[in-house]
Amino acid sequence: MIKPILFRGGMYGDIILGMLDTSALITSNRWQKEYMHSTCAGKYIKYTRTYLKKFYKYTDEQKIRYYKTFDRISRDVYFLTHDTDFSQHYKEKTTQLICSDRSLMKHFAERFEKLHRKIVIDEAKQFIEQKASFVEDYEESLNVWQEAFVFPHRFDIKNIFNKKQFLHDLDQHFTGVDLTYAGDLYDHHLQKK
Repeated sequence: MIKPILFRGGMYGDIILGMLDTSALITSNRWQKEYMHSTCAGKYIKYTRTYLKKFYKYTDEQKIRYYKTFDRISRDVYFLTHDTDFSQHYKEKTTQLICSDRSLMKHFAERFEKLHRKIVIDEAKQFIEQKASFVEDYEESLNVWQEAFVFPHRFDIKNIFNKKQFLHDLDQHFTGVDLTYAGDLYDHHLQKK
């Protein structure tokens, strides 16, 4: 069953995907796709799980076909998307990542800017109102987005920097979380920074 994770860049969607679905990560980078740079805890995220991070490159028909490829799988299959509009068609299946701790929004915006190449920053600028610096504008857009779009299933990442509480939150919100595996990913991805 499809389990889209809708989030804005910088909000740790990659690590959450990795914690929820071990099959989303691989050790090889032999596939020379645009997203081979998407990594989580020293592993590569399968391109098939990040396809809709560049949602504006695809038609709705292509997106429907993409969703249907995962719908045929009997187990839960998590994948990432930044496509808020298309996700409206799958509200009941989508988990929206939000953060109720507004003090973290600047960190998410700074993280997004630090992690991405100039071309990605330029793409992001097309989707946000530009009034000040990129970080300030992106921070504001994160707040506006999570207030304007309220999906039935929301996962609050307010405890992202508290391992014990974050793993508890993850386990309470999602089913079948392997907490040992998720904890190891957390240590490798977040505590090394």
